[in-house]
Amino acid sequence: MRRALSLLGALCLLPLIPVPAAAEPVGWLGGASPTGWSAATAPAPGARAPGTANGYYYPNAPISVRFAAGKYSLSDPNSVLFCGIQGNGAVTNTTGVFGNRSGTDLTTACADGYYAAQQFGGMLRDWLGRDGLDGKGKWAPMFVGMSAVNAYWNGHTANFGRTKDGARQLVNLEIIAHEFGHGVFQHTPGGFDGGVQTYQLNEASSDIMGALTEHYANNPNDPPDYLVANETNPLGRGPERVMYQPSLGPRDEPDCYGPNMNNVEVHDGAGPANHFFYLMAEGSSPVGKPASPICPGGPASVTGLGIRDAGKVWMQALLLKKPSWTYTDARAATLNAVKQTFPGDCAKFTTVRNAWTAVSVPPGAGEPSTC
Repeated sequence: MRRALSLLGALCLLPLIPVPAAAEPVGWLGGASPTGWSAATAPAPGARAPGTANGYYYPNAPISVRFAAGKYSLSDPNSVLFCGIQGNGAVTNTTGVFGNRSGTDLTTACADGYYAAQQFGGMLRDWLGRDGLDGKGKWAPMFVGMSAVNAYWNGHTANFGRTKDGARQLVNLEIIAHEFGHGVFQHTPGGFDGGVQTYQLNEASSDIMGALTEHYANNPNDPPDYLVANETNPLGRGPERVMYQPSLGPRDEPDCYGPNMNNVEVHDGAGPANHFFYLMAEGSSPVGKPASPICPGGPASVTGLGIRDAGKVWMQALLLKKPSWTYTDARAATLNAVKQTFPGDCAKFTTVRNAWTAVSVPPGAGEPSTC
C-alpha cells in the first residue's frame, strides 16, 4: 500500500529520477558556503550557475541554479531537482536572485525551499556518504503553494503548504529535509511500507534528517536545534515536535517506548526514536544544550557521540533495515551499525545501547551482545 508521508498529519510515494553525483563547491550537493553570490556574469547556456536565494527564512543564501535561454531557474541543469509553484515548472528569472523576503510570496518560498534542499543533499553526501535519495544519484522535484497547512512526500515529489495564519510557507531546513528524508527511508532496504512502528520510525527518521541538515547548514538565521517546525510555527503553537523530550511538544508524543506503541498515531509514535537519537547524539546532560530525561529502568546517564557520528550510525542502520521494521529491529540495526561504522569502539557501542535502554526499547532478535 502506498501512502503520502506528511509533516503534520496523514502520511505518500512513487519513482525517482537520476541526477549526477558530481561534487560542486556550492549548491544542491555543495553544502554550506559563504553567502552573497553575484549572478552578474552570465555562464554558458545550460550550465550550472551561482545564484542567490533571497528567502524569508534564509536571505542572501547561496544556491546553484540553471542558466539557459537568457534565464536563470531554480533547477539543476542535469537533474530533475527543481522548485516550482503547484502545477508549474521551475521558477525562473533574468537575474539569478530569487525571492523578496516575503513570507507569503511563493517565489520566495521556492528560494527558501530550494536552498534547504541543496543543504540536505550536501549533508547526505558530506556527512552520511550517500549520493542522493537512493544512494545512486536519484532526486525529485519539489513544489510550493499548497493551500493546506501541511507538507508531504508522495514518492516522487515533495510538496509544501503554508501556516495556519497564512503568513509563512512551510519551507525551512528541517521541513524540507523531513519530506525528502522520506525518500531516503523509501529507498533503503525493506522500503517504506510495513506496520505501525515502521511508519513511526519513518517519521522519526525524517525528523532526524531535519536535525542533521540544520546542523550541517549551520545557518545563523536558523541556529541548529532538535525542534521540528519551530521557525515556521505551522499551527500557532510552537514547534510540532521536541526531540530531546517529546512530551514537551503540543502533540501526544511519549518520551518512552511502551507496550501500546502500535496504538499510537504514527507522528506521535516517532517520539521514542527521536528521543533516542538526541541521547545518542548529545547525551542526557549535554553542555549548553537541553537535558534529556531517562525513562524508568534506564542507565544513570548517556554520553553522546556528537550529531555527525550519530547520523552515520543511523544511516548505516537504515541500510540494515528490513520490511515491517519495528522499534526492536531498529535497536538491533543501530547496534550492528555502530559496530560496522566504528569497529572496536566499545564506548560508542555502549552509548547506542544505553540510548535505546534510556527510552525503554528492549533488546531484539539479531542484537549483538558486545562491541
